[in-house]
Formats: sequence, C-alpha cells, structure tokens
Amino acid sequence: MARVRPRTAALAATLLAASGLTLVAHDASAAAASTVQAYWSSESRTAGYEPKNGNWYTSPATGLAGTPYQLSRQADIATTAASGPATITVDTTQQYQTILGVGSSLEESTIYNLSRMSAAGRDAALRALVDPVTGAGFNVARITFGTSDFTSHDFYTYDDGAADPALSRFSIQRDVDYKIISTLQQALAINPNLKIFASAWSAPPWMKTSNAIIGGSLLSQYIPNLATYYRKAVQAYAAAGIPIYALTLQNEPLFSPADYPGMLVSADQERQLAKALRTELGAGGPKIWAFDHNFSEGASYAAGVLTADARSSVDGIAFHDYAGDPSVMATVKATYPDKDVLMTERSVWGTAGADRIVQYFRNQATLYEGWVSMLDQNRSPERWSGAPDPTMLVQSASSPDTFWQLPDYNMVAQFSKWVQPGAKRVATAYGSTGTVTNVSFANPDNSLVTIVVNQTSASRPFTLRAGAQQFTSTLPAKTIGTYIWAGAGNAGSGGARTGQITGYGGKCVDVAGASSANSTAVQLYTCNATAAQSWTIGADGSVKALGKCLDVAAANPANGTKVQIYDCNGTAAQQWTPGSGGTLTSLGKCLDATGPSSADGTKLQIWDCGGGANQKWNLPV
Repeated sequence: MARVRPRTAALAATLLAASGLTLVAHDASAAAASTVQAYWSSESRTAGYEPKNGNWYTSPATGLAGTPYQLSRQADIATTAASGPATITVDTTQQYQTILGVGSSLEESTIYNLSRMSAAGRDAALRALVDPVTGAGFNVARITFGTSDFTSHDFYTYDDGAADPALSRFSIQRDVDYKIISTLQQALAINPNLKIFASAWSAPPWMKTSNAIIGGSLLSQYIPNLATYYRKAVQAYAAAGIPIYALTLQNEPLFSPADYPGMLVSADQERQLAKALRTELGAGGPKIWAFDHNFSEGASYAAGVLTADARSSVDGIAFHDYAGDPSVMATVKATYPDKDVLMTERSVWGTAGADRIVQYFRNQATLYEGWVSMLDQNRSPERWSGAPDPTMLVQSASSPDTFWQLPDYNMVAQFSKWVQPGAKRVATAYGSTGTVTNVSFANPDNSLVTIVVNQTSASRPFTLRAGAQQFTSTLPAKTIGTYIWAGAGNAGSGGARTGQITGYGGKCVDVAGASSANSTAVQLYTCNATAAQSWTIGADGSVKALGKCLDVAAANPANGTKVQIYDCNGTAAQQWTPGSGGTLTSLGKCLDATGPSSADGTKLQIWDCGGGANQKWNLPV
C-alpha cells in the first residue's frame, strides 16, 4: 500500500536547489498591463535565400528584400481574462537560472573588417551589435587571448619563441597593433555594460608537447606558468581600460586541429589550472569557466575538473554545440547546482536556430554567445579549414562601410533586445516544433518576455496565459516573435493543477511505497488520497509528486523504459505533454501501464502510442 512519508522544509529546499528551481510568492497587488508589445523577425521568402545559403554572401540585399519581418513591431495585443485552453501557460512562481546575457564574438576577423571602415562606418557597425537602444544590445562579447582560426594575420600568442618560464617577453602589443584594443574600447564606450570574456586557442608553443602553436598537448610542468600568463593578460587588458569579466581555461580542450591553433588539455590538467589561476587572480578576480567544448563530453569532463579541491575555483561550465544535446547542460547544472552553465560558442541560422537558443535557455544556460560577427562577401578574412556559413553581419567586399544585417542577426536580437541581464527564466512547457516552441523570462523591471518560435510553413495561432490574464496571437510561418508584457513578471502560476491521475481500471498513479528517493518506481494502485497519489501538473510540462518529477529513466526513449520519480532537472525526460485523446507523452512515447494490467503494483513505462485504454489518463482539473 502507498504510505505517506513526512517531509521537512529543509529537504524541500535542498531538492529545489538541486534542480536549479526557485519558488517565489505571487504579488497579487501588482497589476499587469492590459496590452502586450510584439516584435517579429522572419526568414527570407526569396528562393535561394534559405538559412545558411551561400547566396547571403553573394547578394544580401536580394534576400533581405524578401524578408517580411526584421525586428518589426506589430500592433499591441489586448489581454483578456483567462478562459478556455492555453497553448502556453507561464508560471512566474517557478524561477530558474539568472540570465547573464546574449552576445557575439569580437574576434580578430570581425575587428579587421571593422578596421577597414571609416570612423562613421565602424561606429554604425558596432552600434548594430552592442547598442542597447539602436542595435541588438548584445551585452557579452567573446575575445581571444592570442590568435584563433578567424584572423587576418599570422598565428601568435603573447610569448612566442624559446622557452620563457619567467614570461619576460609577455606582450599584448600585437592586439594593440591589430586594433583589437581600440575596437573593444570603442565598444565599451557605446555600451558601458558590455561584459567581455576571453578564450585562448593555444598556450605559447614552448608550453606544449608540439613546441608549436598548431597541435600538441599542454605540458603539466607549465600549468603554473600558464596561470600566470592568463593573469598577465587580464592585467594588461585592465590597464587598457578593458575589464575581463571571465575567461575559459582553454578553447575546445579535446580537439587538436591540424591547421590552426589548438591544444589538448585533460580534465585533470584543467583541474590543476583552475586552482592555480584562482590563486593568481584572487577571489575577487574574473570568473573562471571550465571546459568550453561540446555537449557530448561535457558531463564527464566537468566531473574531472570539479573535484572537491578545485570546485571552489570554478564558477561555471562552458559549452559549444557541435556534438551532443543541450540537455547535458541541465544535467550538469543538476549535478553542480552552485555552478553556472553557459553556451559560449555556436552560430545559429533561421527559425531552427532560434529554437536552438530556446533549448539552450530551457536547459539552464545563463548565456548564449554567437561566433564570428562579420565576414565580408568573400567570406574573409579567416584561416579556418572549412567554408564559413553566413555571419550575422556581412560586409561589402568593395565598399567597406556597407554592411547588411542578415535575418540571423534579427533572430538573435529577438532575445538580446528584450531579455534583460538579471532576468529569471520562468516555467512554461516547451511546446512542439510542429506548432510553436517558447521560452519565457521575468525581467528585473517585472516585465514578462516570452520568445515564441514558429518553424513550420504555416501561420500558427497560440494563446499565452499568465496568472488570470491571457492574450492570443498568430505567428506567421518561419517567424520568431518576442512578446513583452509589462508588469506580468509576477503574474502567478496561471495553470498548475494538483490532484489524482487516474488510468487503467480506475486505478491511481502512485509513487511506490510513498518513497521520495530518486529512482522510485511509479505504479498503478487503488486510489487512497495519500500524498503519493497527489500530482501537480506544472505549466513547465512537469508532473510532480513528493517534491520530485515524473521521469523517464536515463532519458531512454526505448519501449519498456520504466517511469520513476527523480530530482527535477528540466530535461526532456521530465517534460510531459497531455494529448487530446487522454495520452501523456514524453520523448515521443506514451505513458503506459505494463501488461496491460490494472493490478495494484503494476509498473508504468513508456511505449509507442497505440490508443489502448492502458495509455489513457485523467489529469487533475
């Protein structure tokens, strides 16, 4: 029989902290605005100008002429009292990570192209990127310590030549000569709130097994010297009036490119480097972000860095999106709740790319950072081994002061212009790529900002509800919309429902033994009104009992995978979508009573949806 276990406030607080979730009280005295602002950006309708198409370099103006929405303000939308079904239900009482920001890199390729412009042209391009009023308002910029593959010059570090453990030759003079310093100073003058973080592609060659800037691994004997090298770079930039907010320990430490700078660094070496660098920088120095590589290896690498002796030295785990799934960020956040997870490198294209940013934030990222802001029409300059896809800004090859803001610039700006630094992500269900997807934030000024993405080829109506109010909009095909609702950042839950879930044979969904332990099985049992049968259907797609989330074991979508309760972590394995026929689906499969049997103790699993009675569920109303 299901039994009630006592639960304490302390235990509840621990569980919430582990999930990265905060519950906040609803302030009913604050009234939300009666209208909502809406801005849209879309893909081009011109044939041959699909996202990533090389024609964007050939004739950007042609593609833009066929782009109907470019950060285009729509008529304000009136709100109404909540009624009927809602496509998106926002629960502002459930808050997740605090947003650092959205931005793109100011690597040397972009800076070289900016340097080719007149003073007025350069100001216009920088303002398009970082001006919070007239531009995209990017508030985080990534730079490189030394050179990367996107450069117009020969590869270099700040201490090339023979071994120099004392770093007596250290100098950032080439960053001065190549206009990197002056460009960053200008960007900061335009947006004084701009945060700059740095990544190195390679240590000085003499610190590596290859004794070359290309290839090789970090020699452990030089870990203390590399920490000092980074500290000297931070200090040199600070002396130029450019504070470094954070730095990653090594760009892509598991990849050694054959034709441009790179360096292999093991997780244990990063552990040692983090400790040494924290000593060099001091407790109040720049933030230290570990890893800075793909989702696919992120969890295992983080475990090797964040050991007991080094954990306090690291502030966050940085990720790139070239392999693996964004849900790894949520997994790492759940494992290390005191650490930020950040998306530090990946360009995106079109509404599919906008949805990828949605996924980054829904998986606990505090930052989205694009890579390479402006190449010219010849895809120059760069020394990467591939052919770069279109950048956010494309510069005319013949008239350097001319540049075009591509739809992909607009897509990213739909986030950066209206999601304020310090915003909290709030609970919604993800939605569906076949209709619309979304992510929502409560800004520090108490506005509610929701980004809605329509990747489909047809217009999609939706209703968004927050607290006791809602609004309806129809988003055109291949379009992203940002909806700003003043005063609604604390609107309340607007849709969480608690009660029994009944299914096959009239039995209740029950937590076995009323145990709140992770991995406890979920079963059918005679309804008895205990806490083990009290489920809360959240606005974020979660289904909770005893402070834990209904979870597909190991996020395995295979038929027969058991369903359990587990610490809430926001991953896809804990997202459940009610269907019109009474189904409840996760990972593309239906919640299913095994057998089928309605006997007490029948375990629940996921299985291909077949329409059977053992896959029909009555949810709380």
